Amino acid sequence: MDRRSFLMVTGGMVTVSGCMGESFNDEAEGGESSDEDGEATAEVVETDVFADQSSGTRERNWVQVDVENETTVDHGRVRIETTVLAEDGTELAADEHLTTYLPAETTLRYFHREEFELAAVDAVETEIVDAHSTVDSVALEDAVASETSLSVGGDLINVVGNLELETTDLERAVVVAPLYDEAGRLRGTGTHIENNPAETFEFGANSAGFRAPSESDDIDSYDVLVFDDLP
Repeated sequence: MDRRSFLMVTGGMVTVSGCMGESFNDEAEGGESSDEDGEATAEVVETDVFADQSSGTRERNWVQVDVENETTVDHGRVRIETTVLAEDGTELAADEHLTTYLPAETTLRYFHREEFELAAVDAVETEIVDAHSTVDSVALEDAVASETSLSVGGDLINVVGNLELETTDLERAVVVAPLYDEAGRLRGTGTHIENNPAETFEFGANSAGFRAPSESDDIDSYDVLVFDDLP
């Protein structure tokens, strides 16, 4: 496998809890992540570009991005944009990734499959363009999930089950399913939004964007979390 690594390529302007923030690139700026103020951090720690030819003669090029929350505080939504560039600045590929929830002391790893010549890649720009450093919604700790199961198919992931609430006095219930691979890395989240929820309802916390190279660790576990709004 031909692999090229781009470490801490670029940081980006981010939105933290609805307000414009500073560049999220602590290591590049010589800073350190801190949770003293009760806020989490999200930091792009590694970007790889590589070709996977294990599935046959057809070359498949991949971008792998690792995003870390090293604090002891859970992080809310994170939206990340990645651009693959040639030496002359030509954009070879561009993609966006959204994760609803980034737990404390967790590394998120995700992949994009792209159409470009690997030898033409000169740089990869990865920016966190929107981030909620606190979880502003309320966790519904009395919610009970039952009969849950995970289905994985190509680009799609779905965690299904039944949910029982203690109250029906809610405008919405948001089910978030963090999904983990065999190495314990977060690979993304499935999300289900139930407006004006009944005391019991079925949910399908699903998401696209989970296609991965053949040698990556399989997704094999999940959690089910319930909030009164998006984290």
